[in-house]
Amino acid sequence: MTVVGIIDYRAGNIRSIRNAFEHIGCETRLVTDAAELDGVGHVVLPGVGAFAFCMQRLSESGMLPALQQWALVEHRPLLGICVGMQLMACRGLELGDHEGLNWMGGKVLPLIANGARVRVPHVGWNDVTFDEPFGAFTAGSKADFYFDHSFAFFDPEFGETIGRCTHGQDFAAVVRRGNVVAAQFHPEKSQDAGIRFLEGFLAL
Repeated sequence: MTVVGIIDYRAGNIRSIRNAFEHIGCETRLVTDAAELDGVGHVVLPGVGAFAFCMQRLSESGMLPALQQWALVEHRPLLGICVGMQLMACRGLELGDHEGLNWMGGKVLPLIANGARVRVPHVGWNDVTFDEPFGAFTAGSKADFYFDHSFAFFDPEFGETIGRCTHGQDFAAVVRRGNVVAAQFHPEKSQDAGIRFLEGFLAL
């Protein structure tokens, strides 16, 4: 049985993520220190709230060196979700200018509202077009995922954008650097498409 470690740094929506992985037959484990990564096959970095808040919580957790080792040295599977994705940028411009993990480069910038036609925050279902294959999703395919955000990831430098979404402007919905994958949407809230996405991550 695959063991999925979910980083618990008091800044993520953990219950629904656990439920989604357990639904597809995984064992889940909350991870609060490096020792708890023993026996884990895949890691999830969630994130809910402002960029700077999540970055501060993650730094204070003491987990950063272990996550750097896991993702960038050992090249083991890690999934960032929502702000967990945004933290992989070089900088985030939410409530100031803040440094990120810089695993992917690029910046997290505000979405631009346009009256009733384009509302911010971007909340609800929207199409993601996959530029590259990922799990059951072929290049050029589209699927509907659930979003809830006001800022978005643009132009990763070290990884690649493998899925895009449009909400007034195009932004990265899925980015990948080797076995590190990150999604702006919430796969755990995206029903069938979300389950298929998580299964693609588990196949890494």
